[in-house]
Amino acid sequence: MATYSYVECLERSYKVNWKIKDVLGNLDFDLGRPWLPAGLSGAGDIFCLDAEEKRKLTHVEMGAYAHLFGFVEAFIAPQMLNLARSSSRENVGAFEALTNFASEEVKHMHLFREIRRRVDEKLGFPLELLEGQNEVAANVLSKHKGAVLLLTSAIEWLTQRHYISAMRDSDELDPLTKEVFRSHWMEEAQHAQLDHLEAVGLFKSMEDAERDTVIEDLIWLLAAVDGLLQQQVGHDVVNVARYLGRVFTPAERQEVRQGLLRAKRHCFIESGVTHPNFLELFLSVTTPDQQARVQGALGLVLRKHVGH
Repeated sequence: MATYSYVECLERSYKVNWKIKDVLGNLDFDLGRPWLPAGLSGAGDIFCLDAEEKRKLTHVEMGAYAHLFGFVEAFIAPQMLNLARSSSRENVGAFEALTNFASEEVKHMHLFREIRRRVDEKLGFPLELLEGQNEVAANVLSKHKGAVLLLTSAIEWLTQRHYISAMRDSDELDPLTKEVFRSHWMEEAQHAQLDHLEAVGLFKSMEDAERDTVIEDLIWLLAAVDGLLQQQVGHDVVNVARYLGRVFTPAERQEVRQGLLRAKRHCFIESGVTHPNFLELFLSVTTPDQQARVQGALGLVLRKHVGH
């Protein structure tokens, strides 16, 4: 299994650290370009839209994509502060690295708020977005620490996959998108490793019965994430129709909804739980029976059909 170091993660974090003003610079979104790749936005699977409308859909989806990252970081930052406090006396390196981790997540939240503001400004109206961030964060943090660490690990690794596989080598993607998520990717690389270290340490002395509780809570969290994605998709359909100035027929509305939901499930669930580095961690801290239970739950979530 991969080995990481708190001290090395902190050193790399200091090397790649950036300021929001330097990332954004004088760049602005270009309405003539896609702001998200087709696979992450859902544009590639919605056939009732023409090419121009698909490009505009990526503009709306950038707002939702940034918002959802900021949404999850609202529980990741306090989670890391809690872990830092518990390690402060035993491991100074862990304390410093985890505290820095939390600080960077807060910075990312501010970055994504600015991205949402710019999206609203360019589109000419405020997007409808998922609400209840603080309540959701409290509910997540009420679950077993091990389950929250596994969920966080999946999220951290999916940020790596999105940038490398869908953004880094794209020539058509908006330059501001590429710069924002290149910067995010650089810092999240250390976060993924720190989360791995914390999870391995936590599970090392965990009894089987407690691991079962972790699995129950992880399944609950995955279902909860899917519920939040479904809520955001409901807002997205309204936002897309408004931006396009179009009234969808019932069939078109359903097609748009299903295409967006498939994309969001892929973005925020599937691309994380199938990442090789997440799987290495997950398989090392769970039993075959526990793995089967999670896979079964994931299968139900990812195949679930949602109506109008």
